[in-house]
Amino acid sequence: MLRLLGIIVIVCSVLAMFSLADAQQRADGPRYFKNTTPYPALKPSVKKVPAKPVIVIDPGHGGKDPGAIGSKGTHEKVITLSAAKELRDMLVKSGKYQVIMTHTGKKYIDHETRLRIAREGGADLFISIHADSTSNKSARGASVYTLADRAKGRSKRIVNSQNWIMDVDLTEQTDPVGDILVDLAQRKTESQSEAFADKLIENLSSETRMIGNSHRRAGYFVLLAPDVPAVLLELGFISNAQDEKLLKTAAHRKKINRAVKRSIDEYFADLSR
Repeated sequence: MLRLLGIIVIVCSVLAMFSLADAQQRADGPRYFKNTTPYPALKPSVKKVPAKPVIVIDPGHGGKDPGAIGSKGTHEKVITLSAAKELRDMLVKSGKYQVIMTHTGKKYIDHETRLRIAREGGADLFISIHADSTSNKSARGASVYTLADRAKGRSKRIVNSQNWIMDVDLTEQTDPVGDILVDLAQRKTESQSEAFADKLIENLSSETRMIGNSHRRAGYFVLLAPDVPAVLLELGFISNAQDEKLLKTAAHRKKINRAVKRSIDEYFADLSR
């Protein structure tokens, strides 16, 4: 009898262990087991959910990198930093947004770090600010860039090397599954980037001169994050004497920043509908 009771106690203990493990698995979420379909293994997220949309502003160049230099000796980094700070102040004053600057001009920040700042800051929108330059001194006007289709393969390679995608650990995925996850993220991000770019161009057109074909596509590194909607804004051509003179004035930059803020307001209003 005692032996039977001992066996019953052992069986109950084993069953209890399995029940506890099962409960723990349900609490912790899906795990990986042999011969089962794997789920994406979520990494601990560094992304907090803020009460306000997070806007990351990236002043082009900075530090040891002056960027383009105008005919009167104006450094692009000076123009972009001034415009970025003024936009930041405008957005913060509105009380609608949390704003992060990738740098404050004191030292050069590489492109990869700029994207990392945006992703770790939980960016809902990334705006990189530049001033264009060309050998054609008559070229004038602002333009907006989004990621070119030809650059998406490069984005995917960076994603795979940096494990940058929706807080999902791609090292735990098969290549086909990882590619699908990246493609899905890229499609959504591309759509959002294009939507914001369209609004930005429309609003800029009422405040400043635009170049022809003002919505352009390129493979700039700062546009490569697959899960952060991003645009690169060229304020004008610093290589053109008239644009250079305008970009040096706070009044002209304010007109441009008004258009940027209006576009941001409209973009997030559409997302909330």
